Amino acid sequence: MIPKALYWDEFADATINKLVRPERGDPLLILVDTSNDLVLAEACLAAAIRAGADAQLMIKQRCARGTASEPGPIVSNAILSSKLILTLADGVVRAPATIEARSKGTRLLSTNVEGVENYVVRALLDIDYEAMVRNAERIAKLWEETDICRVTSPQGTDISFKLRGRPGVVGDGALSEDGEVDFFPGAQVSIAPIEETINGTIVIDASDSVQGVVNSPYSFTLEGGVITDIEGGKEAAVMSNWLETRGDSKIYQLCHFSIGLNRQAGISGNMIEDERMLAAIDFGFGYQDPGLGGNVGLSPYHMDIMLATPTTYLDGKEMSGGGKLNDEFDFEEM
Repeated sequence: MIPKALYWDEFADATINKLVRPERGDPLLILVDTSNDLVLAEACLAAAIRAGADAQLMIKQRCARGTASEPGPIVSNAILSSKLILTLADGVVRAPATIEARSKGTRLLSTNVEGVENYVVRALLDIDYEAMVRNAERIAKLWEETDICRVTSPQGTDISFKLRGRPGVVGDGALSEDGEVDFFPGAQVSIAPIEETINGTIVIDASDSVQGVVNSPYSFTLEGGVITDIEGGKEAAVMSNWLETRGDSKIYQLCHFSIGLNRQAGISGNMIEDERMLAAIDFGFGYQDPGLGGNVGLSPYHMDIMLATPTTYLDGKEMSGGGKLNDEFDFEEM
């Protein structure tokens, strides 16, 4: 059941006041497309106006999944004129106008509630958000101090890479720094592994951002951070074709390694939920946010693959596995 307007009002208030955090008079763009829930969009606009922001709501054309992020001049100019952006629409985060605006300090917060409406309400309102963020900050610090990270799974994943020297980035789902982009509800921790050290096999057993929920697991083989082989059935063939037809070699390069921390999340086929499932692992390919400090760089395309219950080892010690965090690391209850 889709949340009623009452719950969208509560959700919108929390989104604007706890996550976007506008100051009085801040130019705030709320951006949606023709497929989005306009009741939610209008609730966010009303919440932003109540918060004192100079808020505007813009509806753009829908962006098909997997297409390059290239909004037209009207949307691009609105992005460039905004200090804060809340987007419920796809095709904005990697847009050239967004990259330019971020270089000048614009902050962007993004979500996609389609099909996961009840989840996003629970994930924001029915969790100890502060404890979750503290756990995320602990993991980021652990990763920054880790030499070798290894990920395995019962389905056959076995991949390792070096982390030390790269920043751990906490995706808490809130805007706090100029030039930031984040996704909500949080939380997730991401890092860019040292590219040339990434070697092994990833078995995609949960979902991917191209097809949604994966019914028949398939595998990537990586050498030096680059996909060199794809094996499996129909879903592997679809992914292989999608990658080939992008016409961009960077989409084969692993750009981030992430873990989810929201106990309300499961696997739905929507990455806003899947990527935040507690102890689930997300590997991203293609476009690499500059804040990760990696060497892959920018691309019009990005793709994510999900592992539901893998085991993650930090220098040989199990940090997470079976959908749980290891109590020996003193994580907080959420």
